[in-house]
Amino acid sequence: MGKRIFIVVFLIILSLIFSIMFIFQSEKVNIQFKSNSELKEKVNQAYIFLKDTNSVLSEKKSILLDKSSFRKELNEEDKSLLEKQNQLNLIVFSYRLYETNDPRDFIDVNDSIVKEAIDQIITPNMGQAEKVRAIFNFVRDEIKKDEKLIRNGRIDYWNYPKDILQDKKGEYEDKIILLISMLRTAGFSENDVEVVGAKLSILNSNSSDIWVELKLNGRTYLLLPREDNNYDSFNKNDIYFLYNVQEIYRFNDKKLMRL
Repeated sequence: MGKRIFIVVFLIILSLIFSIMFIFQSEKVNIQFKSNSELKEKVNQAYIFLKDTNSVLSEKKSILLDKSSFRKELNEEDKSLLEKQNQLNLIVFSYRLYETNDPRDFIDVNDSIVKEAIDQIITPNMGQAEKVRAIFNFVRDEIKKDEKLIRNGRIDYWNYPKDILQDKKGEYEDKIILLISMLRTAGFSENDVEVVGAKLSILNSNSSDIWVELKLNGRTYLLLPREDNNYDSFNKNDIYFLYNVQEIYRFNDKKLMRL
């Protein structure tokens, strides 16, 4: 009898132990499941937050790119405006320069140095065309480029013929002054040689230039003493036909016209 009671008690205790273990394990599983659910929820929330963040970042990136592009365009516009402002300043500077200085004063037909140069390159038996060629070639080839700071004629205005000949240097505009001075010294009439400054345009291209206009043997030539040019390279009728030429001024040692 006592033995049976012991077995029954043992089975009851064993059943209680298994019940407790089952309850504990079930609770553990529930906790783990709950933990997994919470983790999944956090992951989902994190994913949603990350997605929203990426959307915001993409939007901000797009805004920054637009701003960067706008800033770049603005910089290009600023550069363009600055360039136009510089061009305007040069025009104003040139206008003031021509209004306050008489360019006729730079053409010297009586200077001994100019006369000496003429005597060395032309002879009495030369025809008018030969004289022009000799003077033109001399100015084109013998006067080297001056490395000083140059703007639209020169910041310090043009140089005088005697100084150009002594230095054997000058900018293109200085060559123009020397060329007309030598032509006038060689005997060409004030009605036959003039310095002309003009704006030229063809299609969508605009530029400005300066030359000596020469009337010779029934034709009118534009003398531009640059490399590879000859005195008869440019016929006035051809140039004025090809380009829209707006003359700004004409002058020699005797006359001055601002147009």
